[in-house]
Amino acid sequence: MHRRDIIKGLAASSVLLGASAITTPLFAGNDHSFDVIVIGAGLAGLTSAEYLKNQGYKVLVLEARERVGGRILTLNNQLNKPEVGGLQIGQGYGLMRTYAQRLSLPLVSLGNYAKQTTYVVNEQIINAADWPSHVANQLSKVEKNTLPSALYFKNMAKGPAFGLPTDWTSPKYTHLDIPLLEYFKQQQVSDEALRLINANLNAQSLQNLSAADAFYRLSLARAGGRGAHRVEGGNGRFTDALANNLQGELQTQKEVTHINQQGQKVKIRCGDGSEYNAKRAIITTPFSVLKNVELSGTISHLKRKAINEAFYTPVTQVHFSVKKQADVSMLESNNLWTDNALGRVFSQTNDKGELTYLTSWINGQQAQQLDTLPEVDAIKIVQQSLHKYYPGLKDKVEVVHHQSWANEKFSKGAYIQFAAGQVQSLVPHMATVEDKLHFAGEHTEFMNSGMESAMVSGLRAAQEVMGKV
Repeated sequence: MHRRDIIKGLAASSVLLGASAITTPLFAGNDHSFDVIVIGAGLAGLTSAEYLKNQGYKVLVLEARERVGGRILTLNNQLNKPEVGGLQIGQGYGLMRTYAQRLSLPLVSLGNYAKQTTYVVNEQIINAADWPSHVANQLSKVEKNTLPSALYFKNMAKGPAFGLPTDWTSPKYTHLDIPLLEYFKQQQVSDEALRLINANLNAQSLQNLSAADAFYRLSLARAGGRGAHRVEGGNGRFTDALANNLQGELQTQKEVTHINQQGQKVKIRCGDGSEYNAKRAIITTPFSVLKNVELSGTISHLKRKAINEAFYTPVTQVHFSVKKQADVSMLESNNLWTDNALGRVFSQTNDKGELTYLTSWINGQQAQQLDTLPEVDAIKIVQQSLHKYYPGLKDKVEVVHHQSWANEKFSKGAYIQFAAGQVQSLVPHMATVEDKLHFAGEHTEFMNSGMESAMVSGLRAAQEVMGKV
C-alpha cells in the first residue's frame, strides 16, 4: 500500500488530541475478548490501534514495558529533553508530519548541535584541516584527503542508486546480497579505511551487513531530503498523544509469552498469567524479541525463518549533562569522531553558545564490546575516554543516562539489519500475514525509513485487518 493511500485512510478517521500522562487502565468486568489485539505500544502498535478504534473496532494493546513509545524514548528529566531513541522527523516523513499537525504537536529543529568535527585516530586528536597530512593518517594515497567520517559515503557513492527503495530485493541486484566488507574489497578499499569505517558503522560490522541492505538505506536517505525536526518538548510527546486516545484499550507491563491461533481465535497469554482472545492480532514486536515468544498454529516455515534469523544493530549511548562551564572551546564548536569505545560525541550548546549536553553514541563492534560489560563498567570506560581527550571536562559533567538497545529486554537492538543472503531470503517474508496474525513495525516496511516506516506499517496492518473481522 502506498503512503498516499494510507494518508487518505487517515483523513477518514477521527484523531483525538492531547498529550497528558498515561495511566494503566483497568477493564470493566471480565471481558477479555476483542476484535483485534495489538502487541506493542510503539509507533506501529499505537498507530494501528488508534486507527482501528476510530473505525469502531474493539481493540486491546498489550505493552511489555511500563511506558509507551517502544524505541522512542525522551529524557524528560533533562532540560533540553534529549532523545535516546527515535531522533529525527525527516522532511520526507509525510505521514508523521500529518499526525503531528492533527495532534497539535509543533515541530522544531533538532537543537543547537555543533556543525564541525574533531577526530581521534590512533589516540591522537586531529583537526579536520590537518587530517590529510597527519602522521596518524594511514590511508592509501588516493584516500588520504577523505575524512574518516566520510569514507563510508564516498565508497558507497560508487555503487548503484536504486530507482525505488524496493529495488534492493530485485533479482537484478542479487549480486549485491554479499557482505559489504567483500564489496568494499572488490572496490580496492584499503584495510585502514575498512577499519575506520567499521569503527562507527550503523550495523554490527561490515562483515555482517549485506551490501544490498547498505545501498537500500542510502537510497532511502537520499529520497528523504535534507533537514529534519523533532516534536517540541521531545518525541515522546508524540507517542503519549497517540496513547491518550487509547486509555481504555491500553495495558502496560503485559509481557506476551504465548501467541496461539486456535480455530477462529487468537489466544494471547502474558507472563503474569493473564489471557486474552481476539479475532485477529497485530504483532509489532521486533523479531529479535518475538523469536523468544512461543508461537503456535499456522505459521509458515519462511516466516519462522525470518523471525529466528533476523538480527538488530547494537547501539549504546552515554548521556552527559554539563554541570559547570569548562574550558572546552574546541568541543563547544565541534563534535568528536573517534576510532575507539567513545564512538561519536555530539555536543549541544544553549543560545549563548555554552556547552550544555554531550551524547556519546557507540555503534557496531564497539557497542558489542561495551554491551558485554556490567553497566557501571561500560559507563566508566566511556567516561574515562571523554576525560582523556578533554581533561577540562573532569568533574564538570555527570552521566545522566546509559542506554544499551541491544541489552534492552524488549528491543534487543536499535533497528533491523540484514546480513549477506538475507535480503533475498528474509525480506519478502517480514510483513506477510500468517492466518490471523498480522505484522507491523519498521522491520516490515521498506518504502520509508525510521519512525515514518513504523507508522506506515501500523496503518498498513490495520487496514489489512479491516474487512476480515
